[in-house]
Amino acid sequence: MVSMQSTAVSFPAAGYPASAQPMALGFASTLVLLSQFKHLMAHDGAQTDTQRMLSDSDYALQQLALAHTSTSEALRQCAMRVFAVFHA
Repeated sequence: MVSMQSTAVSFPAAGYPASAQPMALGFASTLVLLSQFKHLMAHDGAQTDTQRMLSDSDYALQQLALAHTSTSEALRQCAMRVFAVFHA
């Protein structure tokens, strides 16, 4: 269960590590950003499981690293925003 607070999201300890808690954006904004990231990754030819990114920090970092090597400027910028949100 996700608990909504002013602009931060609290995830249950069992499902989401502290490093994956989006602090800079509200929950809905974070989902929009992850959706955009997934779309840009797909356009670049890579599949991304955004739900797994929320629960597996190693997977998330691998996806962000892959995105950072893309020739797509939009994808690289989106990856930097995602990284900033999850490591704020």
